[in-house]
Amino acid sequence: MKPRAFTEQEVITHFLDTVRATARYWAELPDKTPQERCDGVAFSILNIIDGTNMGHPAMDLCLSPHPDDKAYCIANDMNWFEPGQCINGYDMLHELYYPQ
Repeated sequence: MKPRAFTEQEVITHFLDTVRATARYWAELPDKTPQERCDGVAFSILNIIDGTNMGHPAMDLCLSPHPDDKAYCIANDMNWFEPGQCINGYDMLHELYYPQ
Protein backbone atom coordinates (compact mmCIF):
# COMPACT_ATOMS: atom_id res chain seq x y z
CA MET A 1 0.00 0.00 0.00
CA LYS A 2 1.28 3.45 -0.91
CA PRO A 3 1.96 5.80 2.06
CA ARG A 4 -0.72 8.42 2.69
CA ALA A 5 -1.81 10.96 5.24
CA PHE A 6 -3.90 9.74 8.12
CA THR A 7 -7.59 10.56 7.83
CA GLU A 8 -9.21 12.81 10.43
CA GLN A 9 -11.06 9.80 11.86
CA GLU A 10 -7.82 7.81 12.12
CA VAL A 11 -6.15 10.68 13.97
CA ILE A 12 -9.09 11.00 16.39
CA THR A 13 -9.05 7.24 17.02
CA HIS A 14 -5.28 7.22 17.57
CA PHE A 15 -5.46 10.17 19.96
CA LEU A 16 -8.32 8.69 22.01
CA ASP A 17 -6.67 5.25 22.09
CA THR A 18 -3.53 6.88 23.49
CA VAL A 19 -5.51 8.83 26.11
CA ARG A 20 -7.36 5.63 27.15
CA ALA A 21 -4.10 3.69 27.42
CA THR A 22 -2.61 6.51 29.50
CA ALA A 23 -5.57 6.49 31.89
CA ARG A 24 -5.36 2.69 32.26
CA TYR A 25 -1.62 2.87 32.91
CA TRP A 26 -1.96 5.43 35.71
CA ALA A 27 -5.04 3.72 37.21
CA GLU A 28 -3.08 0.50 37.71
CA LEU A 29 -0.13 1.97 39.65
CA PRO A 30 -0.58 0.65 43.20
CA ASP A 31 2.19 2.75 44.74
CA LYS A 32 0.60 6.11 43.79
CA THR A 33 -2.01 8.12 45.65
CA PRO A 34 -5.25 9.02 43.83
CA GLN A 35 -3.96 12.59 43.42
CA GLU A 36 -0.66 11.37 41.96
CA ARG A 37 -2.56 9.19 39.50
CA CYS A 38 -4.80 12.08 38.42
CA ASP A 39 -1.77 14.37 38.05
CA GLY A 40 -0.02 11.66 36.05
CA VAL A 41 -2.92 11.35 33.63
CA ALA A 42 -3.18 15.13 33.21
CA PHE A 43 0.59 15.50 32.72
CA SER A 44 0.63 12.64 30.20
CA ILE A 45 -2.24 14.11 28.17
CA LEU A 46 -0.39 17.42 28.04
CA ASN A 47 2.64 15.50 26.72
CA ILE A 48 0.46 14.05 23.97
CA ILE A 49 -0.72 17.56 23.01
CA ASP A 50 2.84 18.92 23.17
CA GLY A 51 4.06 16.21 20.81
CA THR A 52 6.51 14.71 23.33
CA ASN A 53 4.62 11.41 23.45
CA MET A 54 5.91 8.99 20.85
CA GLY A 55 3.56 8.49 17.95
CA HIS A 56 1.90 11.91 17.96
CA PRO A 57 3.00 15.23 16.52
CA ALA A 58 2.43 18.43 18.49
CA MET A 59 -1.14 19.71 18.42
CA ASP A 60 -2.43 23.26 18.65
CA LEU A 61 -4.88 23.82 21.47
CA CYS A 62 -6.92 26.79 20.24
CA LEU A 63 -9.98 28.49 21.65
CA SER A 64 -13.32 28.29 19.88
CA PRO A 65 -15.86 30.27 21.91
CA HIS A 66 -19.50 30.49 20.90
CA PRO A 67 -20.08 33.42 18.49
CA ASP A 68 -22.37 35.13 21.02
CA ASP A 69 -19.93 34.91 23.95
CA LYS A 70 -18.11 38.20 23.34
CA ALA A 71 -21.28 40.31 23.16
CA TYR A 72 -22.65 38.58 26.25
CA CYS A 73 -19.46 39.18 28.21
CA ILE A 74 -19.27 42.84 27.18
CA ALA A 75 -22.92 43.35 28.14
CA ASN A 76 -22.21 41.79 31.53
CA ASP A 77 -18.91 43.64 32.12
CA MET A 78 -16.88 40.41 31.85
CA ASN A 79 -13.67 39.45 30.06
CA TRP A 80 -14.01 37.15 27.04
CA PHE A 81 -12.00 34.60 25.11
CA GLU A 82 -10.85 35.44 21.59
CA PRO A 83 -11.47 32.85 18.86
CA GLY A 84 -8.37 31.20 17.45
CA GLN A 85 -6.13 32.03 20.40
CA CYS A 86 -3.75 29.10 20.89
CA ILE A 87 -2.65 28.51 24.45
CA ASN A 88 0.36 26.38 23.63
CA GLY A 89 1.99 28.42 20.89
CA TYR A 90 5.24 29.16 22.70
CA ASP A 91 5.17 26.91 25.75
CA MET A 92 5.14 23.20 26.41
CA LEU A 93 2.03 22.74 28.54
CA HIS A 94 3.43 19.71 30.35
CA GLU A 95 6.37 21.85 31.52
CA LEU A 96 3.94 24.38 33.01
CA TYR A 97 1.70 21.83 34.77
CA TYR A 98 3.69 21.53 37.98
CA PRO A 99 4.30 24.90 39.69
CA GLN A 100 7.94 25.95 39.86
